[in-house]
Amino acid sequence: MLKTALRSCRVWGVGVLTALSLVACGGDDAAVASAPVDTVTSHTAVAGKALDQSTGLGIAGVTVRVGSLSTVTAADGSFSLSGLTAGGRVTVVFESTAYAESARIANVVAESTTDVQARLTPVGISTNVAVATGGTVTVPGSTASVALPANGVQRADGSVPTGNITVRLTAINPAIDSTLMPGDFTAGLSGGGTAPIESFGAISVTLTDAAGVALNLKSGQTATIRIPVASRNGVVPSSIPLFYFNTTTGLWVQEGTAILVGSGASAYYEGTVSHFTVWNADQVYNSIIVHGCMKNAAGAVVANALVSSDGIDYTGTSSVYTDANGNFNLPIRSNGIATIVGVFDGYLTNTVQNLPDTSDVTLPACLTLGQTGAGITMKLTWGALPSDLDSHLITPSGHEIRYNNKGSLTALPFANLDVDDQSSYGPEVVTITQLMVGTYKYTVHNYSGNASGSIGQSGARIELNLPGRTLQLFTPPASGESASTNYWNLFEFDVSASCVITLRPVGTYTATLPTIPASNTPQYCTAS
Repeated sequence: MLKTALRSCRVWGVGVLTALSLVACGGDDAAVASAPVDTVTSHTAVAGKALDQSTGLGIAGVTVRVGSLSTVTAADGSFSLSGLTAGGRVTVVFESTAYAESARIANVVAESTTDVQARLTPVGISTNVAVATGGTVTVPGSTASVALPANGVQRADGSVPTGNITVRLTAINPAIDSTLMPGDFTAGLSGGGTAPIESFGAISVTLTDAAGVALNLKSGQTATIRIPVASRNGVVPSSIPLFYFNTTTGLWVQEGTAILVGSGASAYYEGTVSHFTVWNADQVYNSIIVHGCMKNAAGAVVANALVSSDGIDYTGTSSVYTDANGNFNLPIRSNGIATIVGVFDGYLTNTVQNLPDTSDVTLPACLTLGQTGAGITMKLTWGALPSDLDSHLITPSGHEIRYNNKGSLTALPFANLDVDDQSSYGPEVVTITQLMVGTYKYTVHNYSGNASGSIGQSGARIELNLPGRTLQLFTPPASGESASTNYWNLFEFDVSASCVITLRPVGTYTATLPTIPASNTPQYCTAS
């Protein structure tokens, strides 16, 4: 089924920002560029939430660790960890027996609190294996597996456990959500320096003895792993380097190679490893530089603002900060397509999508921060099926933003859909730059139809970013969907005359869109 909408250079919303750190600097973000790396104070901190990637709900009891300092998340998944050393690449590790280990890379600023949000993947399988015989563990319904050798494991002190050990194995799918990967898709090179990588899938393996003490392979022992192929790239290499995540440096380290086995949904990479952590089937890519600039709504340049990319036809991210003149130089994959967005002091810019190029490019216009209280984004991602999910935003003025009516960020309705993705995964991002008084409604349409795959089984998720609030994640209801209910109504939000936003989750499936108001002349809110 083809759509008649024309494609063009497009504008988008927040992409990988949830995988990175946003700095709450109380209006003085100049510290981002100049913070000394050896400053330690009780007021230098990270705070945020650990969220379940499937439900968006906070996770209690997750250990959050930075170096030797640690804390545990509260009942709602929130945490705060202070007394840190300021630095541009601080690794924040998240550990739980119920979730795969993950880590975020934070730009920790002295005398400030850096916001760190982590979405964690539930453990795929937790089971016992006899030390004496070893054995193979496979995630149900997945090709992810690990084959352990007999008498092949030990504790960190060299002692050898007896009886059974617990194996926790999880497949990580970065194609659906790049923020599920530990780190920021940066690899350390053997000769020094770093390089960007794109992922084709990952797994997490942890081993513990009966007392919960961590185990790993003995020196000289190896295990065979299988990593399900998961990528936004339509070209899957027949062999690929293996990388493991180093939680101390926050970098991926190359070690070994994996071979592609099978095809389609059953394809996986198989290789051998000598220790356990998160393993990633990756390749380093050649990059080009996207040159651009950022301004605020008044036209003034914005310095020390975070600018990030998220690949569309590859699974990878990158980020940089603007210089004193508001300019930035952001690397993306050569001949790749990515979305680009900026954030400053909790407010978002419009979003742009580059066109494929093998040479450095310059954006035709600066990224622009939305009005105070605006800069709202709704980011839709999903899995391989159905191939085409669509974002729909209904505005108080009676406009409907959709695939063939993308809107505008600089004129009525001051809302825009960046891209109509018809080939799975997304992202599709709707951005609002100026708020009208009244009610906005957001819906996802299964354009492919239920026969091609249901919304409920698509792995769909929507990230709602309201400035000044924690990012909220919406996932499809488990029941209520049928062959005739191809619309998922997620939420509505009311905007007052003073730009106060009241969010109302809906979470229902219907056969038609919500009611669209009659066309009218809008009133715009004014922040007090």
